Amino acid sequence: MKKLLFTNSLTKKKEEFKPLEDGKVKLYACGVTPYDHSHIGHGRSFVFVDTLVRLLKFLGYEVTFIRNVTDIDDKLLAKAEQAGDLMSYKSIAKKFTDLFRQEVAALGCLEPDAEPTVTNHIDQIISFVRGLVEKKKAYVLGHDVYFDVTSYDGYGELSGRNLEDLQAGARVEVNLEKKNPADFALWKGNDEGLFWKSDWGYGRPGWHIECSALAKEYLGETIDIHCGGSDLIFPHHENERAQSESLHGKPFANYWIHNALLNIDKKKMSKSVGNILSLQEIFKKYDPMVLRFYFLQHQYRTPIEFSFEMLDAAQVAYKKLVGVFGGEVSIFKPLVPSALRSFSEGECIEGCEYLSLNPITQQILDALCDDLNTPKAIGVLFEHLGKIRENEKLAGEVKFFLQEVFGLSLEPFEEAAEITPQIQELLEQREQARKDKNWSLADEIRDQLMVLGWEVRDEKS
Repeated sequence: MKKLLFTNSLTKKKEEFKPLEDGKVKLYACGVTPYDHSHIGHGRSFVFVDTLVRLLKFLGYEVTFIRNVTDIDDKLLAKAEQAGDLMSYKSIAKKFTDLFRQEVAALGCLEPDAEPTVTNHIDQIISFVRGLVEKKKAYVLGHDVYFDVTSYDGYGELSGRNLEDLQAGARVEVNLEKKNPADFALWKGNDEGLFWKSDWGYGRPGWHIECSALAKEYLGETIDIHCGGSDLIFPHHENERAQSESLHGKPFANYWIHNALLNIDKKKMSKSVGNILSLQEIFKKYDPMVLRFYFLQHQYRTPIEFSFEMLDAAQVAYKKLVGVFGGEVSIFKPLVPSALRSFSEGECIEGCEYLSLNPITQQILDALCDDLNTPKAIGVLFEHLGKIRENEKLAGEVKFFLQEVFGLSLEPFEEAAEITPQIQELLEQREQARKDKNWSLADEIRDQLMVLGWEVRDEKS
């Protein structure tokens, strides 16, 4: 059994994974800010985290997986103000959080052990900020509280940035009285008595403080793995690390593991550019498992240049797997010792059984243990697909990996049909005929749609 290796964003090296406590893993992943529909970039990030969690569980680790929800922040409040009611941020956050959970579930992602929200942990956040102020790592300006980046010697190590450069190029956060331009808000106060009462008056948390407070609340002062997209390394994760280590005087996370971004037309997805593709939009045309398989065809640290042509190709390949492993192929669960993590080159600790895997399955597992190299693992699978198909036990073993570790359902699916402008026009005409109580015309259009391959069902709602 090879060592389990991950690339640590802090050291910029591939390292052997060694948890804080034998057999247990504390893992934290940044969740969504639910102010709009989740996009395919979110999908990539959460499929990566889910695959990592699944692999760790397969290897015998007891994983505690926490993923937060940022249910109050600048973007949410801006959207609420556009709607004409600042407090509507609550309903906006609930709507898009519910949709997000449905979408990641459709992608085959396991539920986290806890999914804490910011608004349900204000007391913990205030306590965390208070501790930083008392340690003189943060300072108060009016009703605001800022973290002093010069008080933390390691600032910039995670992102590889120089503090002097950061101060020179920092975006000023409204308050020009900050000690340093790079100082960031822990608490955003106001004079209107809005949100929550704190030691510094009414206000709300800054963006970065929530994850430090929530990680401490659910996982303790030091965690094993912190995950997220590479766009979060700076400033979010850099600031998290500074806050947590300044308060506790110990490492915040031993392994920082980040997935690369997903680009469209060689540009990062952005509302300003207008190239956002939501998961909801993709699911109208493709089965979610096809999208998951598409993500797995790329190593998590490799940027994805998204194209529908590549997604179509992934669909063809995935349907081939469904044809081989779906249906009557029985799962054969490999013999997995509870302390697989303690193996070393064929040796077994007392009380454990040896891992019994077919050499082909072992190659797949070896690829996954080498920095979660999913494309290499998929390459091994397709290279030996003929042999696998002919060996019932091996096929069952590989099916177990595909479902339990890769998270693929292998259920047959129908390709989603695109509603063309012609079909949409007929649907609208029929809806208007129903509103006009022109039932004969509505039935005529329904029959026309049936000829074109569409069945229309009218329900009470």
